[in-house]
Amino acid sequence: MAGAEGEGSGWPPEWTPSTDHLVERLLDRRVVLVSGRLDQAVLTDAAARLMLLDGMGDEPVELVLTCPDGDLGAAMSLADTVELVGVEVRALCAGSIGGPAVLPFAVATHRLAQPHATFRLGEPRFEIDGRASVVAEETARHAELLADFQRRLADATGQPVTTIAADLRRGRFLTADEARSYGLVDEIASRGRLRSL
Repeated sequence: MAGAEGEGSGWPPEWTPSTDHLVERLLDRRVVLVSGRLDQAVLTDAAARLMLLDGMGDEPVELVLTCPDGDLGAAMSLADTVELVGVEVRALCAGSIGGPAVLPFAVATHRLAQPHATFRLGEPRFEIDGRASVVAEETARHAELLADFQRRLADATGQPVTTIAADLRRGRFLTADEARSYGLVDEIASRGRLRSL
């Protein structure tokens, strides 16, 4: 069982910020943090924050991603939001990004990775059950989304669609340096660089 807020942190309780306070401070700095599996709930929260910051000023927004996997539909929708907001969106890979969650990072205006960041190119999981007609319809829809995902990732990296498709099928891992060579990362973060994103 967790203790009282601030207990065990080494800070007096009145100095320990709540999660809401941290999120508010990040928003004040025009930073949107997206972590964990990129699902519908995470998408809704991140998209709302991006749109809010877009409406609050013209300065760039920083999108910090640590998403080891995600749902294809949620990733496509977050990528749409990144591309549709009117402000510049600068993405930072802080840790690892994998599967469909790679796309929102890839379509950002400027893409920065921490030196030990990793990327996993992998095909999205797809499970469906039910009547044959429903399964056939959902399978066709998934195939369309996957083809669009591959095309958009190819556009963002400069890689051929065939290369993207093959790398997704085999679950290719990339270090930060390899991702830069691949066209997925623009710059590797250096000491002090995060303050001037």
